[in-house]
Amino acid sequence: MIDHDVALCIHAYYADELPAGRRACERLLSQPLEQATEQMVRANRTYYTQTLDELVACRFVRIDVEPAHDGWSLFNPTVAVHGDLIGIVRSSNYKIVDGRYEMPEEDGETIRTENLLVRFDRDLRVATCRPLVGPDYPSTDYPVTGLEDCRLRAVPGGLGVSATVRNVSPFDGRCRIATAALDTGSAQLSDLKVLSGLKTQDHEKNWMPFMGQRGGWLYAASHGGHVVTVDHNPALPGGYQIAQRGPAPEIASKFRGGSQLIPFASGWLGLVHEVAFVGSQRVYEHRFVFLDDALRLAKVSPWFAFREPRAIEFAAGLARIDDRLVASFGVRDAEAWLVEMPAAEVEAFLYDVSVSDEG
Repeated sequence: MIDHDVALCIHAYYADELPAGRRACERLLSQPLEQATEQMVRANRTYYTQTLDELVACRFVRIDVEPAHDGWSLFNPTVAVHGDLIGIVRSSNYKIVDGRYEMPEEDGETIRTENLLVRFDRDLRVATCRPLVGPDYPSTDYPVTGLEDCRLRAVPGGLGVSATVRNVSPFDGRCRIATAALDTGSAQLSDLKVLSGLKTQDHEKNWMPFMGQRGGWLYAASHGGHVVTVDHNPALPGGYQIAQRGPAPEIASKFRGGSQLIPFASGWLGLVHEVAFVGSQRVYEHRFVFLDDALRLAKVSPWFAFREPRAIEFAAGLARIDDRLVASFGVRDAEAWLVEMPAAEVEAFLYDVSVSDEG
């Protein structure tokens, strides 16, 4: 059956049998594969990828504000509801040219990031935009500075952020997760804490905050075959612990973090991404994921591109406003976008992938 599906994965595209090719890719990635076969399937799958507007009714709005400095980019926004819809947009000094990072001459080889605090009106247009100030923190000389790919997160009394920092970990700039308090009135970040890495040599990034009252993060939708979370440790103020949750299906084995997880239909809804390589080009594709109230991965959506198949798109935000969902994402580390869609349509295109606790 694997050989048959591999043949479909390759040839259905040329026969204009796109639904058959999509089904074959999904069947293949729902079972363990040899590494070379899996990489081939993921590369071929990008030719079957639908854009989000082929799956649900949606409206895209580009976040069009001035970057932190002339010539800098805007990308990878996050959003959350805090009275109004609030967002943080990343602005950086580099451009990606032929797969390489290029920085202004005056910055040498240093990648710099600053962030902008944005408030949106009901039509998702920018109402206000201010530089997000601080926080200061002890740093190394590693040439990547600033809080990268912030996620807005729920904290007692309001909003905070979690983000990746590179110039804290000694020796080699390994990614670490940092948290900070956010004052939306003054656009100030304070009280930055860098969480210890779970493993000395691993990058820690893209943890998905749980919004609402639960707290903590989704660490991985599939880690050793289980959903794994990062939870507050009541025995250690300010400390965290890793918790294994329900078993995860094989389809989730390469899911990587994206947006926050928001309360949805007696569970939690979020966006994850998967990585494929088409030649030397890296491609990100996304899915909605639904965790039930026991934090088991119960449903996923078909994979999709937001706007540009076979490109790097990255979602770092998801919020619900009445009967609509608003997701925020970047394109090619160069553009920042919002997209709104009916919550009911998203719920309708999720399909079951749950695995029993007995495996």
